[in-house]
Amino acid sequence: MISTLFTCSKKIALKCSFRQISILNAQRDPFAVTPEAYITTLSDVEENNVDIIKLNPTIFRTTPRIDLLHRNITWQQGYRNLQLTKQLSRAEMPGGGKKPWPQKKTGRHHAGSIRSPHFKFGGFANGVRGPRTWFYMLPDSIRLKGLCTALTIKHAQNDLIIADDFNSINNNDSQFLHDLAEKRNWGYSILFVDKDSNMPTNFVDAVQDIPSFTAIPLYGLNCYSIMKHDTLVFSKQAIEALEEKLVQQFTRTTSHHKKYRYIDYKDVLLGEGEHEEDPIHPPFV
Repeated sequence: MISTLFTCSKKIALKCSFRQISILNAQRDPFAVTPEAYITTLSDVEENNVDIIKLNPTIFRTTPRIDLLHRNITWQQGYRNLQLTKQLSRAEMPGGGKKPWPQKKTGRHHAGSIRSPHFKFGGFANGVRGPRTWFYMLPDSIRLKGLCTALTIKHAQNDLIIADDFNSINNNDSQFLHDLAEKRNWGYSILFVDKDSNMPTNFVDAVQDIPSFTAIPLYGLNCYSIMKHDTLVFSKQAIEALEEKLVQQFTRTTSHHKKYRYIDYKDVLLGEGEHEEDPIHPPFV
């Protein structure tokens, strides 16, 4: 009996992807509602829905933890700050080695150096001592829950759009994207997400000319960018890959509270963008 069940489950696993299996497992709950979304095409200004896709309720119907979403956004706003200001102390200021006047019989206060903090052009007693960074890493569980909360909010507000493919945009005219967003009531700012960074040239040229439109690959998706833009537009391949990755992270056996040490990632961070060449947007390391 057990071998038969194992064989059947193995056949199902071979036919279904990890994403489809997770959706089937979520549907076992009689009280769970499987969210759905239209798949639209971007070939015309008029809205044209071509299919319906089922979404994972673990990701797009999660309990909205606004506190964890706030922690993700404040973390993203804080960890990139770097303070380079360094105010010199009394010992670091040039000059001031000689006592300005005698200790007594002058009627003036006692002074040992003109670089004391109470002198003009003196050193700072409790000044800013840079460089200083506020970098830290949130636990993976909080980052995953915050990302699912942001996606749930966008889907519940009908601000999550799924396109069949970005290749359907035939020209690089930015006015076409403007008219499309206005006709479909997508709002002022739009975030386009594709599976990887190999996006169509026409699409990238059209988005690049509009400051409020942004196109990013899936690995760059984050809570701050999701909440910053009015509408979130995924390609079908991107939404399937996103569910696959998030479900794998939720069901992984390793700890979600991994310690991130700078020394372990120093070579990766300093070498980021070393082999990238872009004449318009050079990599910032």
